[in-house]
Amino acid sequence: MAFENINIRKIVATALSEDAIIVDVRSEKRFRYGHIPMAVNLPLERIETGIVNLPKSHTLIVYCDTGGTSIKAARLLDGMGYSVINCVGGLANYKASLTK
Repeated sequence: MAFENINIRKIVATALSEDAIIVDVRSEKRFRYGHIPMAVNLPLERIETGIVNLPKSHTLIVYCDTGGTSIKAARLLDGMGYSVINCVGGLANYKASLTK
């Protein structure tokens, strides 16, 4: 693994300090139900097909519900040449408000 893992509670602070993009890799439906502020939605299924339209000039911080899907996404994105940070624990451990 060439990517870093962080606790999801540090996601917003890390995104701001590193000028990173927060990426929710859950389905569009789950994303609409509620997501971390500033997040963009890029479902794992799209990443698996290679359809990623995010700039490689920014670090991507990926998260999901529990951490399993985000680790898969982090591996794939890392393999595509992106700088990636994976959030351990997922939304199940995120204690702040979500955006709908």
